[in-house]
Amino acid sequence: MNETHTAPRDLARLALTLLIAFGLIALASVYWSVIAAPDLRARDDNARNIIAEQRIRRGAILDRTGEVLAFSEEASNGLMVRRYPQPVAASAVGYYSLTYGTAGIEAAYDSLLRGDEGRDELDTLLDDLLHRAPQGGDVRATLDLRVQGAVAEALAGRAGAAIVLDVPSGEVRALVSQPAFDPNTLDAQWDALVADRGAPLLNRVTAGLYQPGGVFQTVLLTALLAAQPDLSDAGGALLAQPADTFSEPVRVDDLTLGCLHQPTADAPTLADAYAFGCPAPILVLAESHLSSEAVRQRMEALGLLDAPTLTGFPTITAPVVLPPADVSPAAYRALLAGQGALTITPLHLAQIVAAIAHGGNAVPLHLVEAVRSPEASQWQPPSAAAVRERAMLRADVAAALENALAYAARVSPDTAVAAPPDVPLFGHSALAFAGPQETPYAWFYGYVRPADADGGAIVVVVVVENERNPAVAARVARAAFTAALHNGEPSAD
Repeated sequence: MNETHTAPRDLARLALTLLIAFGLIALASVYWSVIAAPDLRARDDNARNIIAEQRIRRGAILDRTGEVLAFSEEASNGLMVRRYPQPVAASAVGYYSLTYGTAGIEAAYDSLLRGDEGRDELDTLLDDLLHRAPQGGDVRATLDLRVQGAVAEALAGRAGAAIVLDVPSGEVRALVSQPAFDPNTLDAQWDALVADRGAPLLNRVTAGLYQPGGVFQTVLLTALLAAQPDLSDAGGALLAQPADTFSEPVRVDDLTLGCLHQPTADAPTLADAYAFGCPAPILVLAESHLSSEAVRQRMEALGLLDAPTLTGFPTITAPVVLPPADVSPAAYRALLAGQGALTITPLHLAQIVAAIAHGGNAVPLHLVEAVRSPEASQWQPPSAAAVRERAMLRADVAAALENALAYAARVSPDTAVAAPPDVPLFGHSALAFAGPQETPYAWFYGYVRPADADGGAIVVVVVVENERNPAVAARVARAAFTAALHNGEPSAD
């Protein structure tokens, strides 16, 4: 009797247990397939994600003439491989790596290049159902591969950086950082690149922080000119002031600073001191006529207290090293000599030089001129935040600075090296020193005005590391000017 009643109860318990088990399985299926699905898809170790990423046909990156700088091709296993036929452009193009991410234009326009831009959930669903690999859009850079190559060749493997740009368009024609890397072998060489003390993965143009050194003479001259009540003489009165202290050395801690060359004039002026890189006359005048707050305001107006801007391109992520608001006399002198707390990138300096060449108005610098979606045949301007037009300098101050740069280009043997044939040069050379070893850096910055440019200019900024001779930087600038003036072709001379 007991056995008869026990069997149904056991069967009922077994059935209930099975139902609960099936219920738990169903709930687990719902959880993992619906609730937890987004997190699972987002995991870096999701094999399906990795394969899906490798199937994306990223769009091409081209230079301004249509030369291909980056493209994707299908390998024998059906997965895509990213190719860089022109490694010399890596400083601007950057890299794409499944393991190490993106940099440069590849990072700035990643959404477009991978085909995500403009896609909705329906597009993604259809691609998954039809097993279609996403197709990315194309990017056309302002870069001129021939100018890029000429600058890289002129640097000749020296550590440093150079940027070439057009005014007033703000188009970057060349952006070179050395030592460089080959994006085709990035994955295989990553550990060595990271360990390399030369920092080949650092973009020195947009993120390399340097002591300005003698470059800061231009900032001080800007402030001194802006303080003049009348510049109707294009700064002639200030620039003609006697530079009695031109030959005096300037001491900053253990560093002694002097002229790059001794002025040849019998009675050197402030213009001579600036042209020949003599720090004492401008520094003494600034100490007696400019407060630390006035200098700080001038640095702020020139954009030196903010990260530099290159529209649609990643720049420095570490904070710019700023001088404190209140500084000791010794620290203030170091700042005025360009050997203090302030550090700058070549891009900072390019912004200032472009503004001088543009009558004092800021120039919106950019490295991409057009984009094209996968289904489109026509190029379109890239969508970017509107850049507010602003004046970095008064027009009369910019005109006076142009006079000082023209004079420096005529009389300084270092600066004159940068002059291309038959085109007037406006430029300045400088030295800076960094670290306890007083590592020297040679600067050149300036511009030329082509005869047919209708007020436009070609701007070049160069810095060469571990170099005491500014003419080395000027020679790189000459190669850049010559290539840009001849649309990338070598000159006949």
